[in-house]
Amino acid sequence: MDAIRTVTAKGGMQVTIRPAQGGDSCAIIDTVRSNAMERSYVLMEHYGKDPESEREYIKSLDGATNLLIVAVVDGDVVGCLAALQADGGRRPETTHILHVGLHLREAFRGLGIGTLLLDYAISWAREKGFKKLEANIFTTNKHSLGMFTKAGFAEEGVRKNRIQVGRELINEVLMGKLL
Repeated sequence: MDAIRTVTAKGGMQVTIRPAQGGDSCAIIDTVRSNAMERSYVLMEHYGKDPESEREYIKSLDGATNLLIVAVVDGDVVGCLAALQADGGRRPETTHILHVGLHLREAFRGLGIGTLLLDYAISWAREKGFKKLEANIFTTNKHSLGMFTKAGFAEEGVRKNRIQVGRELINEVLMGKLL
């Protein structure tokens, strides 16, 4: 599999999908923060909270068992996807699983870029010998639920009232895809 892919999204937009680099740290943080607050809240636990900690996070990832990729349009990072080995690879019984999280800047949603990122991750996971992908998606994120379902993920459960945003309690759908 090529580490860097240049593909065409809807409307003829050229998108480069490639592994994240330390210099992408600010753009990744901005992309994650550009999402709805409930999504950013959860995902900021994994990503750095500032550019330096994000750079350190990117450098610390073991590329054999973890994937962090970005989607670039006209030189700007417009999306990112992390596929991280379950339990940090510390439990032999879950080393076959990757947890997937995907973020796109709002202006670039609905153009197929998320699907391109997800397809890249699925191919990478198969190549690396992983057996299952998992994603946790809030029920308020209908677009992501549809995209993951279309990519072959199935609902495995629902965590009721998983997160509180303001006064609203939001459920989280647990989705999985066997490879």
